[in-house]
Amino acid sequence: MKVALVIPSYNSSDFLSDCVQSATSQSYDNLKIYIYDNESIDGSYELAKKLASENKLIDVVQVKNFYKNSYREAFDHSFENLDFDYITFLASDDYISKEYISSYMSIISKSSNNIKCVQSHAQGVMNGRIIDTLSHSYKSLSSFKKQCLIKSPVVTPTVMYHKSIYEHLVPQAHISNSVAFAGAEDYDTYCNLADKEIFIYPIPKMLGYHYRWHTKQNTWQVKKNKENIDYDKMIQEYWSEKWKV
Repeated sequence: MKVALVIPSYNSSDFLSDCVQSATSQSYDNLKIYIYDNESIDGSYELAKKLASENKLIDVVQVKNFYKNSYREAFDHSFENLDFDYITFLASDDYISKEYISSYMSIISKSSNNIKCVQSHAQGVMNGRIIDTLSHSYKSLSSFKKQCLIKSPVVTPTVMYHKSIYEHLVPQAHISNSVAFAGAEDYDTYCNLADKEIFIYPIPKMLGYHYRWHTKQNTWQVKKNKENIDYDKMIQEYWSEKWKV
């Protein structure tokens, strides 16, 4: 199965080289890496082009920066334009272990390719040290939905998607409330998958995603924006009403 590994990048010059090096070191053979530059102004695009010139596994794509603190531009463009069976995303400030993609595809292959969406644990890293484990646990779609009404039950960067579910990857609460995408639409999208009875299989272990904590990351910027709108509350209220829970 062909896998696309997409690295959304915006002003990522501090971490991009390490991120890409972990991507190009993957043991999985049928892999293509795409760096999506989001109109960076810090030299990230030029760095991405240099890295691509040094490794034929890498392509660089430029997309307009429409959404603050969001990678939706890269998300939609990649699903609509790239050739793959499965796709996953790697934040430009994170990194993955050598067997990360191979481990995922081994699990998917053993399931007779019935898995259309899957996630795993991740390790939080700060200043080169592992400081926490990011994980979620549920055994059924109904349990997943209940957790969705409390918080997002998904370690977003680790999700592996099959190309066939793109039409359901819709942040419906955002759209219904006419709220711009700003980094929380992934949570909303997972709710929509559950609504369409698409199960995000939780792998109960760490496969090799390392999530880097630092003050410039998008997660912290989204939390700051809660002064203007509480995205979690909006999502939870919308889906609670939709599911009559």
